Amino acid sequence: MFRRIGLFPVMLLVASLALAGSSSEPPGCILGDQALAGKQPDLAVIEYNRCLSKNPPTFKILSNLGIAYAQQNQFSEAIQAYVQALALEPDNAIVRENLGLAYMKTNRPKEAAEQFARSLMADSGNGKTLELLAYCHLKLGEYALAAYEAGLVHQASPGDPSAAYILGVSYMQLGMYVQAIPLVVNSLSRAKSAEAYMTLGEAWLGVRNSPKALEAFQNAEKMDPKLPGVYADLGEALTDLGEMEEAKAAYLKELARDPGNFKANYMLGQLDRLIGNDAEAGKYLEKANELQPGAAGPAYELAALAMQEQDYQKAERILESVVQQLPSFTNAHVLLAQAYSRLHKTEQSTRERAIAAALQKADHARLQAEGERLKWLSGGKSAAQAAGKQ
Repeated sequence: MFRRIGLFPVMLLVASLALAGSSSEPPGCILGDQALAGKQPDLAVIEYNRCLSKNPPTFKILSNLGIAYAQQNQFSEAIQAYVQALALEPDNAIVRENLGLAYMKTNRPKEAAEQFARSLMADSGNGKTLELLAYCHLKLGEYALAAYEAGLVHQASPGDPSAAYILGVSYMQLGMYVQAIPLVVNSLSRAKSAEAYMTLGEAWLGVRNSPKALEAFQNAEKMDPKLPGVYADLGEALTDLGEMEEAKAAYLKELARDPGNFKANYMLGQLDRLIGNDAEAGKYLEKANELQPGAAGPAYELAALAMQEQDYQKAERILESVVQQLPSFTNAHVLLAQAYSRLHKTEQSTRERAIAAALQKADHARLQAEGERLKWLSGGKSAAQAAGKQ
């Protein structure tokens, strides 16, 4: 099922204090240092640029100018100053980190990751830089790498809420919901945010605990009713709990402010199909398919509509594509078996039923194992412990 993962507001503060001044510096440079130390970035920018217009550039002046620009939120100018400074002193870890932060502020995680990695080459023990690198890899969709890096930071600093959150979100994206839940709870115990509550709710949905998911989404809504996707998530939890009218209202609320929300279109289309409102279902499902062409969820629902309309060849065509794309999609194998049966393809139907049965057995075993793990994480005894095996 589709998951929108919210990102914890990781602190992306502009790093590094101004470097120490020198009495041998030209007056404009000294005035720039004093302004920067006195938290007057506007004046610092003026003085440093005045100094640079009359004197050869130095690493110190350029790096401090970058800091002053960053404090003004002029990150493009900060990037230029940092790059010029690093041309004079390429191995400076602090300025590499500052440049990475400026890239993050301009939504360039790939470039930021390169700078954080190069900063770590010069200062390998800097946990905050490693955490920022993990955050970049999370943004880039490199979840296993993000999990590894955030895991190292979390192991060294278990009380760091942002490291716990990055690790938790990485685990979620890898389908490791049980491992993700305590990490997100850990981060929430130290720094509450609507995004973190939303992520926790999505983790609970991942282990099919809809009441816990609903509670988390309601907390997210209370903290930030304008949080993108929160009503789509509320709708999913309400749908799982059988509250169809409330779920539909939540989806429509999401679509009223964002008609292009994939999840709300997909889930509302699914809900309408289940209650027999096929015309509306088709409209929302086609929109979802347009937003994410080839996505397995909407495709499956469109195939189910085709089955209801007795267009078995269309359903067959769609479902064959779905199971090729997502071989573990149990319901798609079940429906494809039915389509083959209607088309009198007995051998293919038998094969799909066997695959579906094997997947259902594996799903049951996984859910049992997850239930044991969640019980242990919440402080209860597992079945094995109760039997005296642990």
